[in-house]
Amino acid sequence: MITKKNGLFLKSTLILCLIALLSLGVSGCTATRHTVQKTVVPMLDTSVDDLVDKLLRTKNGAFIKDGLPGALLVVTGLTELAPTNYKLLATTSLLYAAYGLFMEDDNPEYAISLYKVGTEYGMRAMKVNNSKFRKAMEDGVPVPDAAKYLTKDDLKALTWYGVNLSKRVTLQLATPDEILDIQDAVATAKRSTELDPKYAWGANWIIMGIFYAVVPAMGGLGSGPEASRDAFANGNKAEQGEFGVVDVMVARYLCPLVKDRDWYDQLNNRIMEMDPCKLGGGLCIMNELAKMKAQHNIDHKVKWMGY
Repeated sequence: MITKKNGLFLKSTLILCLIALLSLGVSGCTATRHTVQKTVVPMLDTSVDDLVDKLLRTKNGAFIKDGLPGALLVVTGLTELAPTNYKLLATTSLLYAAYGLFMEDDNPEYAISLYKVGTEYGMRAMKVNNSKFRKAMEDGVPVPDAAKYLTKDDLKALTWYGVNLSKRVTLQLATPDEILDIQDAVATAKRSTELDPKYAWGANWIIMGIFYAVVPAMGGLGSGPEASRDAFANGNKAEQGEFGVVDVMVARYLCPLVKDRDWYDQLNNRIMEMDPCKLGGGLCIMNELAKMKAQHNIDHKVKWMGY
């Protein structure tokens, strides 16, 4: 019988074989290279999508945390062999964000480096996929002004670019010079919610909820506790409250702002009691991640609540 772990291993082996075939094509003559790339890259797209789907459906957070570096190594190498493939670039951005979320509580500096790479892949994907956005970037247009060119076809890259960037910023709040680009994450998150408010389980609302909580309610930015509460509420609507990461971030960023220790406890306890596999028809790993982070919240209440 093929278990989930064996299935992941077999899928990874298939991807490695396809990468080897693609590498042979890259080193061959032009005609051979083009033939191999046209044949292999679509197969790799499908194989990587299948691998990510299996990762998302795995009900073992510790296994995924330990296994993600290998998956990242494989997918990153593959993406660099097909550097203009939008799907691979966007998926690589997603995987760096996922690994960063698993690592940030134990090793924030490492997570920062992961988020930086994930942000770069998200930006590359958007430029590859959208010529108007690429032209705006080449002309020096700021991301908040160029975001209007992005469409539903760019949602995957748009979302994971913003997640990587915003989460990196949350780890560098003590160094103001490092967080000036938070406006780019907020602009892309707002654009994503305009295009599809429920995309990626409401992840873009999380970006906005965090921003409104950590930025003082001044300067016409629309930030503050009520704006944060509304954004997080919209995030929960996307999956009817079944995406636990939303409440993890409410506990970490909004509860300290409103100084509500009871709410903090209620949110974390609710996450710990959730059925992790109700999300998206079996995307267990997202709520396994939420449970790991909720346990961290419980164990480090003074860190997050400040008292």
